[in-house]
Amino acid sequence: MKPINTGMKLMLVFAILGLVSLQQQLSIFRGRFNWSNDIENLAFAQASTNKPITQRLDYAHFLPLTNNSKLHQVKVIVNYSAPISTGQYAYMKVYAPNGTLIKTSSSPSGVGTIAPDKARFATTISDSMIKQITAYTMFTNSLRNINYSNPIYIKLSLGQTIQPSIPKSPVSIR
Repeated sequence: MKPINTGMKLMLVFAILGLVSLQQQLSIFRGRFNWSNDIENLAFAQASTNKPITQRLDYAHFLPLTNNSKLHQVKVIVNYSAPISTGQYAYMKVYAPNGTLIKTSSSPSGVGTIAPDKARFATTISDSMIKQITAYTMFTNSLRNINYSNPIYIKLSLGQTIQPSIPKSPVSIR
């Protein structure tokens, strides 16, 4: 049997004591020990006490604003699977390539839906030297201490747009 590493031991102690939510622990240890998102997503699904919201990337971009070349916009649109209820919010965090948090944006009045089962996140980055970012989206409560969804991480370079892939319909030959 393989011995349990120090990170896992700490996570178990925190979980038993209830000091830090499992989702927060996984977020901390994921960065520290280079764990994959799959571990975090699996653990979230098992740890959630509310009906989990599954989110999937629909669209993202990191583009210069047309009216100001020193400002860049980060925009992410996600599809989500469960109805959003009162008290559920969402946020997007934007990180520099070195892992420094650049900006957190959220709606003060709850999730900003743009269509049924679609939410939009957008923010402006004022540091024109930043050419690559990682955006992170999460559905949560208003205090951002209970997560209701799987996280999404999107790496973008300045000028990059990610659009949904549209499956091609089969061609029938008669």
